[in-house]
Amino acid sequence: MSLRFTEEEYQDFLRRNNLRHNEAMAITHTEEKPKRKSKYGNQRVEIGGMKFDSKHEATVYTELMRRQLARELKCVLRQVPFDLPGGIKYIADFVTIAPDMRIEGIYDAKSEATRKNRVYINKKKQIKAIYGIEIREV
Repeated sequence: MSLRFTEEEYQDFLRRNNLRHNEAMAITHTEEKPKRKSKYGNQRVEIGGMKFDSKHEATVYTELMRRQLARELKCVLRQVPFDLPGGIKYIADFVTIAPDMRIEGIYDAKSEATRKNRVYINKKKQIKAIYGIEIREV
């Protein structure tokens, strides 16, 4: 970010803040922190005004939407929370509803690395035990 002052505005700024030129330059030249790289190297994507955590997740969504347009699915829900024991939540990427209004499936866009994550594996087992639904990793 940079500020643009006329010479008169700059002198007024220094006077109001009781600064000398050297001190003012130290303030205006602070650098912004670089963005952190994501844990698994995914890149956030925006499609049709909707933001997705990865390109892969966006691809899965477009495929599910094609199925909905073909009337294989009634609707596709995004980021659906499921309560688990101990106050823990599992947030499914997508939950699909069949035309007969039953849950057709829970879909999670996962890379090989995230499929091996111990926390995710435990949550997946709990979803199966509590809700009787198998998470489909795509």
